[in-house]
Amino acid sequence: MRSRVRLATATATATATATATATAVAVALLAGCSSSPAEELEDWWSSGGDDRVKGLSDTSGRVNEVSARPTDLWGTACQELLTEVAKAKKFGTPPNENAQGFWKEAMTAFEHGGGECVAGAGANDEPRAGAGIREVQKGLSRLAAAVSMIRSDLEAK
Repeated sequence: MRSRVRLATATATATATATATATAVAVALLAGCSSSPAEELEDWWSSGGDDRVKGLSDTSGRVNEVSARPTDLWGTACQELLTEVAKAKKFGTPPNENAQGFWKEAMTAFEHGGGECVAGAGANDEPRAGAGIREVQKGLSRLAAAVSMIRSDLEAK
């Protein structure tokens, strides 16, 4: 019985020591891996930020394009935009202080305007859908401003 208690105590002590050591190593590694804002932006961009920007730009541009066409096309285009907005939100905001405000404004305009467009198109409420599209169009200019700042900072690196 005594040997079992000693063995359990030794195992618990070894486990606690290993856990503490692993935690200390992880903290040391993280502290030593701090990135500059330019590196964080480059990482964001190269790990999928560019894809999110392209998706948002393409789908919001499509919403703008279909606004001059029959209203039965509006809902689908706006739903595609909402899908891209969800992907972009899941991916995260660009780590660029200058661009973040414009990015958030674009996301808000795309999400709200896209939602109004889908709801209006689904209810055959052209004024509501049209108001949603106009909001998406405002988001386009906000996205363009955010991307301009991001690209400027990436080029300056």
